[in-house]
Amino acid sequence: MLGLHLLLAVGLAAYADALRPLGVFAAFVAVYLALRLAIDLLGIRRYLRRLELGTTFAFWFVGEVFRASVDVARIVLGREVAPQPAVVAMRLARRDERFATLLGCLLTLTPGTMALDYRPESGLMYIHALDARTAAEVEAGVRAIERRLLRWLDAGAQGGATDGTGRDTT
Repeated sequence: MLGLHLLLAVGLAAYADALRPLGVFAAFVAVYLALRLAIDLLGIRRYLRRLELGTTFAFWFVGEVFRASVDVARIVLGREVAPQPAVVAMRLARRDERFATLLGCLLTLTPGTMALDYRPESGLMYIHALDARTAAEVEAGVRAIERRLLRWLDAGAQGGATDGTGRDTT
């Protein structure tokens, strides 16, 4: 379904001779609105929910990376700042190596944090934080990413009865 969305958006942008960033964005919005109007006709409720949650997650995560970049700059450039680095062991909500890998990559992309190791048998992930006043502070930040990521990834699998043709009726 994502392929269809991409194909429609790029096709609409090309047809409008607007293959510039704003034109492509406008085409994506137009296709999204069209799909939103045809949600029941096409049976794409789950797809659109995942698309919405994924877009929300991406914008939120970019904001978190920006915020963390400012924090790291404050630590590096500050004269009287004494960072307190720490390694925190944290049990993940889901014991899945693929999820742990994705979460670890997102943590490593965030300035000031790095995923060091994951132990699948115990579900523990070891995380290095550049400035950790307490382990709870580090865990709260990781839990925020974990919660939003799980909400996005599980959106297509939650609830949702089908009508026998595989179409979502919720």
